Amino acid sequence: MRGPRLIVLVAAAFAMPLAARAQSAPSVSLDGIDGADVLDRLAEECYEAGLTPEMPNASIVDCSGIIGERTTNGADRVVTTQRLRFTRLDRAGGGRVDAEAWTETEDLGSVIEQPIVSDEYLQRVQRVLRTVVAQLRTREPPPWGGRYESEQAWHLDAHLKAVSHCDTNLQSMSAESVAAELRSVGLRPLRADTRDRCEQLYTHLFEWGLARGDSEPSTAKYARYRAALPAEQRICEGLLALDSSCPP
Repeated sequence: MRGPRLIVLVAAAFAMPLAARAQSAPSVSLDGIDGADVLDRLAEECYEAGLTPEMPNASIVDCSGIIGERTTNGADRVVTTQRLRFTRLDRAGGGRVDAEAWTETEDLGSVIEQPIVSDEYLQRVQRVLRTVVAQLRTREPPPWGGRYESEQAWHLDAHLKAVSHCDTNLQSMSAESVAAELRSVGLRPLRADTRDRCEQLYTHLFEWGLARGDSEPSTAKYARYRAALPAEQRICEGLLALDSSCPP
């Protein structure tokens, strides 16, 4: 049986003034948007970043993913986990969602928690918060409207076409080549297997194409479409991952 874990906070990470820490903490005002919808979308963002989302209660989304693993002394296992928490705060004058990010390293029964203070990463979290709220506020017509009876029918049609495409073309692909295509259009590979990556890429491409009446979409077509969009409108999945990067 494992004994109780000792939680150790890295003091140096907390040495900055409280005001500075508050300024760097990502946060967004809900401005009348349903906080539950925001948390649902943030859970999706975590999944797209390779993090596992959990909701311990209706006001919190916890996301986590192992980012490092090694052994010491040939046996002891040291695991480092990225953790990200979104908390919905309800206020009389309007609610907000705050974010906290930290790493957790478990070693010999102790747990060392260290806040993530990278400005670049915290700015990405802030971008995700603002984008989610902005998208929910605009409530544009669904891309499948007028062509499919439901969102589920649209997703299913795109997925089946992606499966068929991968059945036909998988032999000419490699995991690395599909990963490069995914990243070139702002998507993050979610699996290591070539087949999984192919279906991820082409499900996205067919969803985009079918919503526009194009039954033969391609990476090149989508890349041209993406390049013509304003930078803030270009899809960039996986921003919540520590090692995320996006094409221009």
